[in-house]
Amino acid sequence: MGFQSYPQKDRHLLRRLFLQLCIGMAVVIALVTIIFVMAGLPTFSDGSPIQRTMWKNNAKHRYEWPLPANSLLGKFEKAAVTCDHGFCNEIGRDILIKGGNAIDSSIASLFCLGVTNPQSSGIGGGFIMTVYNRTLGKCLALDARETAPAKAVEDMFKGNSNGSKYGWNAIATPGELHGYRFAWENWGSGLVSWKELIQPSIDLARNGVPVSEYLAYVLEKKEWHFNLTTPNMDDWINPETKRVWKFGDIIKRNKLADTLERIANSEDPIKDFYEGELAEIMVDEIQKAGGIMSKEDLKNYRPKLYETPLIRSRFYENLTMCGPPPPSSFAITQNIISVMTSKFYNYTGNGAPADGVYSDTYFYHALIEAQKFAYAKRTLMGDVDFEEGSKLLAENMTTAEYNRYIAEIIPDFAQDTSFYGLNDTATKEDHGTSHVSVLDQFGNGVSATSTVNRWMGAGVQSPALGIVWNDEMDDFSTPGQDNGFGFAPSPENFIKPGKRPMSSMSPMVIYDEETLDVKMVIGASGGSKIISAVAKPVIRVLCFNETIKQAIDAPIFHNQYTPDVTQYEDNMPLELIHDLENKFGQKFKPTGGFEGIVQGIVVGNDGKIYANGDYRRKTQQHPEGF
Repeated sequence: MGFQSYPQKDRHLLRRLFLQLCIGMAVVIALVTIIFVMAGLPTFSDGSPIQRTMWKNNAKHRYEWPLPANSLLGKFEKAAVTCDHGFCNEIGRDILIKGGNAIDSSIASLFCLGVTNPQSSGIGGGFIMTVYNRTLGKCLALDARETAPAKAVEDMFKGNSNGSKYGWNAIATPGELHGYRFAWENWGSGLVSWKELIQPSIDLARNGVPVSEYLAYVLEKKEWHFNLTTPNMDDWINPETKRVWKFGDIIKRNKLADTLERIANSEDPIKDFYEGELAEIMVDEIQKAGGIMSKEDLKNYRPKLYETPLIRSRFYENLTMCGPPPPSSFAITQNIISVMTSKFYNYTGNGAPADGVYSDTYFYHALIEAQKFAYAKRTLMGDVDFEEGSKLLAENMTTAEYNRYIAEIIPDFAQDTSFYGLNDTATKEDHGTSHVSVLDQFGNGVSATSTVNRWMGAGVQSPALGIVWNDEMDDFSTPGQDNGFGFAPSPENFIKPGKRPMSSMSPMVIYDEETLDVKMVIGASGGSKIISAVAKPVIRVLCFNETIKQAIDAPIFHNQYTPDVTQYEDNMPLELIHDLENKFGQKFKPTGGFEGIVQGIVVGNDGKIYANGDYRRKTQQHPEGF
């Protein structure tokens, strides 16, 4: 039996009906598409419509990511320490083995960093610390940041920007030692003496420590300055070559060793340093050289304790972040993390099937946008004791409602700066720093970031005591002095006597609100890039399920709102850069030698403790623990 046939006239009629039906369906589909697109079509800030990029169907390829770096991933059973130098990790670990806790360990490591990493930290500077007490299930924060001297005035560096960077007027009242002693007296284990915390660093300073690749690089860059200030900076000059010390040379700091020994043996080191003979020596040297810091400034200095620091509760399942209020930038950092982890919670991604969100171009676009929104608010912050609005803003930024709002308004295309914030002030660049993260055998966590600000601080040190002085006055903003991109300075960060300048330091502890156990202790050094550097590994550990080493190794994007450009590391996949430019309108520039150096500890799902020190810090570093 053959197929049934129709008369020719009927066949023509069927063809005509079929053609009309196809045309009708095409018109309906086109109308529906236009309605849906126009209903949600965003606009540029000038009002013109954005051409929506169909990224969800276009990101099915894999990007070529760099191979793992040569840093170590430590795996421990009970405790871990990671900071910017391996010697200091060993010292911190030994304190824990003696029965000390995370406070004891972090202080010992910080003393050490002042010897091994003098370009970044020391007792001539200050620090900010986040403490998690496992027994109480409670976070605390300690601000031992430097303060403006009583004679400091708002416009003292107007027309003289170098005056805040170099020399004796750039020095703010140091808080480092006062903060160490306060933390040890109030939260130390009581099983390790004050002298035991300092003695290993005395030995390093007196016997000598190898110059790291990083310190050698800094000394070479600063040699011109040392030649102007010798013999004040003669510790950094090799007497045989008359040049700065090189990588691998053994450098001894006998004057600093004597000072540390005096502090270690003192019955009241705070009185000696801030009111006694040491104070007289320091002030005499500074004032004879033209500086303004006085004995009253030292005597009146106090670290600030925050018994109720900033808390971002349950930002990811039961996990909670805690950290200090401004002048710390914890509020900014947690905002980026909260936005990304909420926006991409249980998100499978639109990347290559084997990669999921890992190769999803939109994920990285959203990360850059979240940074813009967060950094725009940093320009409105300052010391909360002087700027009430800063306190309210920081508290608001840690709410679930605020973070959800930012996640919802992230645009599908990059906008100009006015879209992310209505202010036209600039973020003041900060610099330098060292960081230590500790998780002890008792479940306590400490995250502490220390600084003398720029490399080698003010470029001057105490001739008698060997202390490298900070140039923290440069972290303040100056009226009438824009940032080089046409943006005005931030009034919230103007100089006032006793005020502490705004900082990017973001020491953070993440813990489980149900079990009260620490999940992560993390922080970074590296000036304004600290914020993006800390946010990246937290996001990647949670969203990508990466190890802490993988997350720290990964190349980084950094956008700080002004200037309107995203910096990226030179090992970032170029295809990803091109996709972000072409599909999302992002603007980029490469940056070599990225400054955001992370020290992170994560408790894995297997209960083991994993620690990693950032490979970008060219020091002899390796995490330690047991």
